[in-house]
Amino acid sequence: MDDMRLRNQKPDVAGRSLLLNVIFVLLNVTGVVLTVIGFHESTSDSNSLVLSIMGMSLIAISLFVLFMLKGLFLFSYVARAFVGGLFIVSGLVKANDPWGFAFKLEEYFSPQGLTADYGFFGWFADYTLELSILICVAEIVLGAAVILGGKIKLASWSLLLMMIFFTWLTWYTASCNANQMLAMETGQEFTRDCVTDCGCFGDALRGSVGRSLTPYESFWKDIVLFYFVIIIFVNQWKINLNSIKENWIMVPASMVVIIFFSYVFDMWWFPIFFGLIALLGSFVIGNINIGKMAKPWKMAAYVSLLALIFSLYTSHYLPIKDYRAYAIGNNIKEQMSNGIPRISEWKFKYKNLQTGKEELFDASEYEVYGDTTMYEYVGREEIVIDPGKDPSITDFVATLEYEKLTDAEKKIPYVDSLFEWDYENYYEEKMILTHDYGADTIAALEYDTLFYPDSLYKAGDVYWDLIDPSAPWVIDMTQYLLNSENLLLMTIRDIENINEGSIDDFSELLTKSKEANIPFYVLSPATAEQISTFKSKYNFDATFMQFDGTEIKIIVRSNPGLVWLQNGTVKDKWPSRSIPDFDSIFEDEIENQHE
Repeated sequence: MDDMRLRNQKPDVAGRSLLLNVIFVLLNVTGVVLTVIGFHESTSDSNSLVLSIMGMSLIAISLFVLFMLKGLFLFSYVARAFVGGLFIVSGLVKANDPWGFAFKLEEYFSPQGLTADYGFFGWFADYTLELSILICVAEIVLGAAVILGGKIKLASWSLLLMMIFFTWLTWYTASCNANQMLAMETGQEFTRDCVTDCGCFGDALRGSVGRSLTPYESFWKDIVLFYFVIIIFVNQWKINLNSIKENWIMVPASMVVIIFFSYVFDMWWFPIFFGLIALLGSFVIGNINIGKMAKPWKMAAYVSLLALIFSLYTSHYLPIKDYRAYAIGNNIKEQMSNGIPRISEWKFKYKNLQTGKEELFDASEYEVYGDTTMYEYVGREEIVIDPGKDPSITDFVATLEYEKLTDAEKKIPYVDSLFEWDYENYYEEKMILTHDYGADTIAALEYDTLFYPDSLYKAGDVYWDLIDPSAPWVIDMTQYLLNSENLLLMTIRDIENINEGSIDDFSELLTKSKEANIPFYVLSPATAEQISTFKSKYNFDATFMQFDGTEIKIIVRSNPGLVWLQNGTVKDKWPSRSIPDFDSIFEDEIENQHE
């Protein structure tokens, strides 16, 4: 009864001094920022210690003062707005691309990933998409719950347990990468496949600010979130479902957080509209009489349904905001050449025989390190001035194996044009020589009766064959694809689990492409046997090019998918469930181009 009475009494938000509590909440947040900067990898050692001590001191002092001034409840409002807004945006970014997050989970659950150390994670390997959608929906619902104050005890416990797990996971990821780096430096074997990007914000950070969080940054992101979740957790007994007055504070405050991250994520405004619909709609749904269902449960069900519908839509079709390098409108050639070269210099490392310390020297300082009585050579060390940046696209490489081409495919103009230049680099005339003990195959140019007398050898047929059968002629079709005026590409990442209902649409596209003389090719990592089975099963006479399976996942999430290229620019792309009619593409894209 006492507990119920406490919960029904609305605590004083102002505490003993509203002004002082506001000041020390701001100081606490400042302390968090300074601590994170102090521990960041880019902060110099000298500044790191100072900033860390300042930050942690501010956190400790401000928490003590807030406790004495009864200001922790006020702090919980700030924490709820920040955590709630961030969880909604984080959940939406992943829900925008559930397959992308599922692929990230596959990395974690791979035999040499997290599963290698904790075998039970392997149980989830077959349910990554389902788990991806569940996590997205859970984040969005928990974000809305802490903003609105609904079922806060359940929400705060759920947040706490979720943050314990994800903080541990990002710590594990950061440790794995650190151990891998150490193994590389010391030349030791390392058998783990470390995840280099936690997938916390999908591809949104990489596609907006140019890079994702490092494993160490992801760990500190979760530490900060964990801290604010604890503030909510310790105040849970004081938090009830918002009053109208509280909603006028909490909803705008959380929307500021959502707007900020929407701006960061390349000005993607959808989270703002979703946040408003979810939070404002909850008020309406919560007041509708639905049997004996309590108001918080009605609100949670409404937000869950919204998040689930959005996740299911994007998982069945394509992300509504594409942050990847293959987004519609991007030119693949430009994305392959937008990297920044790494800049570094090498220095000689010598051991000072008097002090025992290792010192670095420029090559021009020979007069110093050349004194063998003072210095002993240790090796060289690379000093990175600018780490540079990899191009946005590094693995767009499409190939054909000449031996596996049909006669019709060998007549593809680009392939045919390579004969004159490359054919003799891979093929030569060979001759069969028979003798009493069997037969030998030699290069026709090597045949000389001086070495192969007619009395012992009989010359047989001459034919063209690979110089080295273990090194087949692989034709690089990349530039052909990127420079074609108009091109349709079908992508198949998993030929064994394809959406069979879409094959008729692709077959029609293939037929009409041939009639209109529009190149149509299939990019897939499938084996020759799998491709042969597929062609026979579906009577699908298309040219398959070998392509990296991971890169196909990036191009189009759907299996299969369709991409329209014009001179390397992604003009459009479609999932298997909405393949357009060829005539409409032809009229809209090709005829307009020639008007």
